[in-house]
Amino acid sequence: MNTEEFIQDYIANRLSDEDKARAEELLQTDTEFRELYESHLELTAAFKISNDKALKKRLQELDANTTTVSTKKLNTGIIRRIAIAAIFIIGAFFAINQFTAEGDVFDTYFEVCPNTYLPVTRGTATQDVQSEAFKVYESGDYQKAAKAFKDLLATKNNLNIRFYYAMSLLNQEKYDLALNELNSLAQHNFDYQVETFWYAALIHIKKEDNEAARGQLEKLQQLNPNYKSDEIKVILEKLK
Repeated sequence: MNTEEFIQDYIANRLSDEDKARAEELLQTDTEFRELYESHLELTAAFKISNDKALKKRLQELDANTTTVSTKKLNTGIIRRIAIAAIFIIGAFFAINQFTAEGDVFDTYFEVCPNTYLPVTRGTATQDVQSEAFKVYESGDYQKAAKAFKDLLATKNNLNIRFYYAMSLLNQEKYDLALNELNSLAQHNFDYQVETFWYAALIHIKKEDNEAARGQLEKLQQLNPNYKSDEIKVILEKLK
């Protein structure tokens, strides 16, 4: 496991007690590790705050220009991305809450799910198979990403990776295949359970199965009443 994946697993509370203790020791004793941890923490928070497409595109453009392996320059690049993220987050808040009455519900509310599981910091010396898969996902090559995630799932049934496999299918408009994967995930308690119900509901709306869509959204509300509460309220009213 490389350092970045180790940090992401620590942030997501996926480490064993032994590895968690090692991470906490490094945070106390290793300045570079602590700085990279803080940068990842802020970057992950920025992604979770906003799904804004303009933000995502801008971050990807900045990532593409980050080529140095210097820790100092790497941290500068991350801070630069976070600063730009802050600018777009304000606009994203208003964009997310807008609704076009005449517009299609799916087109109005669907946005590509950002990679918040393992944000890719380019410019590092090495990348493992999992990091490479998420790099492809972030690049928008969803066909290649789907294959990469499927290969990973052949060796280990990681629910979070299966979710992004479903997202890769959905982003190719393979709605039935994506829905099958989301349905298999819906009964599990994992990092993206709430998002699973959200995207499954949007697929049902796309397929004009409003009753199934309502069911998914109602389950989502029970699981997390605060997740996209305004959007869900509007959609439920529209589906009546």
